[in-house]
Amino acid sequence: MYQEEICRLSPNEWEWFAQDVLFHLGFMIHVGPSEGTDDGLDMIVEREKTKYLVSCKHNHKSRKNVGVREESDIRDRVEQHNCEGFIAFYSVGATTALKKKFISLENAGIGVIEIYLDNILDIIPTMMGFTLQKYFQRPQEIHHHLVQSCNYKPLKCMNYECEKDIVSKERIPHSLAGFCIDNEDFIHLIYGCKSCVGDYCPHHYWAEIGQIRYIEQMLVWRSIVDEVVIQNKPANDFYKHWALLQEAILQIQVPQGWGRWI
Repeated sequence: MYQEEICRLSPNEWEWFAQDVLFHLGFMIHVGPSEGTDDGLDMIVEREKTKYLVSCKHNHKSRKNVGVREESDIRDRVEQHNCEGFIAFYSVGATTALKKKFISLENAGIGVIEIYLDNILDIIPTMMGFTLQKYFQRPQEIHHHLVQSCNYKPLKCMNYECEKDIVSKERIPHSLAGFCIDNEDFIHLIYGCKSCVGDYCPHHYWAEIGQIRYIEQMLVWRSIVDEVVIQNKPANDFYKHWALLQEAILQIQVPQGWGRWI
């Protein structure tokens, strides 16, 4: 989704973006991006007591892989700046020859971390929204940008034969939440894939998961839930499922001011 917007970043913006990504990954920034001559480095960062020289390459026009000519004298540059490792932060890939050079550096005791476009596209959804807003026009379309992947909790479709994660990137457009009343007139809050639970939501109130990701829509939905509870007898599992739904939505919520649901 963000590949084209990444290509629109200028080389200088790419360096600042790299700094935010590396900070997000747990690196301490010793020397950040700067204008003008960089003296063979774009940044110096540190993690787990290892200092890395960072090289940011943004071939946003040619989109050609970075080659050996563009990364000359890596070992000398690393030693010159008192570093022990090297980070390649590229918006494209690296040529076979350059990858062989990285292997040689590893064999010489210089740690190499390679971060390419595919890696960056995987990292972006785990970053905080206010950071991404500095670089991208449509951060509200990112999923799971409020939690780290290790803390993420899926919300499974309530159809036991399905149990797909309805707040996953793929399932959000195809999922909903609503209400159903059982034979004893108790009302249940249900959620799941539209194809699984849609027929079980005869109640006139329902919401798409992609809708209640927006704060103003979630506030409306909370008012609807309160009204439904007042007018009906909530089932024993009503508040449990309501809590699980709210917890899941918080993981993919679109911050206020980032657009409206239409």
